[in-house]
Amino acid sequence: MKPNYLQYNSPRFQVLSENQVQDIHFASLSILERTGVAIHAEEALGLLGDAGADVDNPGKVRIPNHVVEEALRFAPKSVTLYTREGEPHMFLNGTHVYFGGVADNPDILDPRTGTRRPNTVEDIGECARIVDYLPNIDWLMNSGLAKGLPPELAERVSQVQCVLNTSKPIVPSTLDASGLKAMLELYAIVAGGMDNLKKRPFFCNSVEPTTPLVQEKNALEMSLICAEHSIPNIVFSMLMAGATSPATFAGTLAVANAELLSHLTVIQLKKPGSPVIYGGEPNIMDMKSGIFPYGTPELGLLSAALSEMAHYYKLPMFGTAGTTDAKIVGAEAGAEIMYQCMLSALSGADMVHDVGLMDHCTMVSPELMVLTDEIIGMVKVLMKGVEITDDALALDIIDKVGPGGNFLNEEHTYEHFRKFWVPTLMDRRQVTEGLSDTKAKHCEELLREKTLRILQSHRPKPLPDEVVKEIRNVEAHWFKEFNLEYKYPKSG
Repeated sequence: MKPNYLQYNSPRFQVLSENQVQDIHFASLSILERTGVAIHAEEALGLLGDAGADVDNPGKVRIPNHVVEEALRFAPKSVTLYTREGEPHMFLNGTHVYFGGVADNPDILDPRTGTRRPNTVEDIGECARIVDYLPNIDWLMNSGLAKGLPPELAERVSQVQCVLNTSKPIVPSTLDASGLKAMLELYAIVAGGMDNLKKRPFFCNSVEPTTPLVQEKNALEMSLICAEHSIPNIVFSMLMAGATSPATFAGTLAVANAELLSHLTVIQLKKPGSPVIYGGEPNIMDMKSGIFPYGTPELGLLSAALSEMAHYYKLPMFGTAGTTDAKIVGAEAGAEIMYQCMLSALSGADMVHDVGLMDHCTMVSPELMVLTDEIIGMVKVLMKGVEITDDALALDIIDKVGPGGNFLNEEHTYEHFRKFWVPTLMDRRQVTEGLSDTKAKHCEELLREKTLRILQSHRPKPLPDEVVKEIRNVEAHWFKEFNLEYKYPKSG
C-alpha cells in the first residue's frame, strides 16, 4: 500500500495551459457572435435561425454563445468504430491514439520501380492490403483516385477497393451528398443492412469547412445526412497561417476552433447526440512558394494544440502525421514523420491520418506507409512509459546476481525481454571483416523488400461470395450511371 502515490503510465505533454485553452475557446465564441460565419445551406440556416442565431445575412451568420455551448453539451464524448465484420476496433475517447491512411492522391511512388506515376484502381486495392497487414496502422482512407474516371465515380470505385481489401475501419472521401448516399448503400451491403451499419459503423465520413469561416453547401449537406443516420462524422479544418488565418498561432487556432464549433452546432441542432469527431490540420503558408507544406514543425505543434482543444471539449480528435514534403523516401521523410508521430501520440489525437502522404499532398507511397508503421512502433515504446512495481524494480534479482554478474540466464529476464521493441527495417547486425555471409543493407533496401513481400503474400480476410457479388452489381450500376463500360470487375 502506497498512500498518495502517483504513477504516470505514459509521458506527460502539454502545449497549452488550461488558461490558454480557455482563452482560445472564448476567442472562438467571440468570433462566432461578433464576426459570424458564412452558411451556404438552407436547412442549416433554418436550424440556426430557429435556435436564435442572426441569419439575416447568410454571409455573416452570428451564433450566440449559449447556442454553441448547448450544442457542445449534446455532442457524444466517445465514438466507437468497428471492423468490417462488426467487431469493436477503435475507441475514440481521448485515451487511445490510432494511426491511419491518406486519401485522394493523383500519383503513387511505385514500390516495384521506384518511379512516380498516376494512381490506378489496382494501386488503391494494394494500398488497402498494406494497411490491412501493418500492425500499427489501425484504419485507412482511399489512397488515391483512379486515373481516367470521373471524380464522382472514382471516389465510389475506390471504396469498393477498400472494403474488399481490409477489415479495418474506413474514412472515405466524398465530394457531395449524392456520393455519400452511394457510399452508405455500399457499406450497408457489407454490414448486412443499414440498421447494422448504424449500430456498428465501420466507417465515418469527413467534411471540411472552407477557411476562413465558410460552411459550404456540400459539406453541410453531408453532415446533415450523417446526423440523420447517426453516422460518425469528422469535421476537419485546414488553415494556413498568414494566408487563410492570422499569421499568429493563437489567431489561427481561434479561427480553426470557430469553424469547427459552428459546424458542430449545426449537426447537433439537426439531431442532438450525433457523433462528431473534432479535427484539424492548422499550418503555415510557405511564403516563398505559397504552398501548404506538409513537413513543417508548425503543423505538428498546432495540431497538438488543437488536440488539447478537443480534450477540453471531451471530443475525439482527428489529427495528422506520417506525411512529408519529400519526393523520395529518405532522410527528409524520416525526420518529418518521426517528429509528427511523436507529437501526435504525446498530444493524444484519437485518429491520426495521412500516413504515406508525400510531396505536398500529391503522391502516396506504400513504402512510406511501411516505414511509418515502424516509426509508430518506436513511438509506442515511449508512450508505454516506465512501469514502477516491485517486480519491475527487481531488487531480489539484483541482489541475487550481485556485482559483476549478468542477468542473461535469469528467469526474470526470460519473462520480460519479449517486451523489448524489435525493428524490422533497421539492421542492428554488426558487419565484421571476413564475415562473408553478412551484408549490410540500407534501410531503404529493407523497406522495399518488406513492402514487396507484403504485396506478394498478404491476403486480407475475404467477404462472403454473395456480398462480393452484390457489391459488384452496385459498382456496375454506378458505371452505367456515368455511361461508361464496366471494366474493373477483377480489380481488388
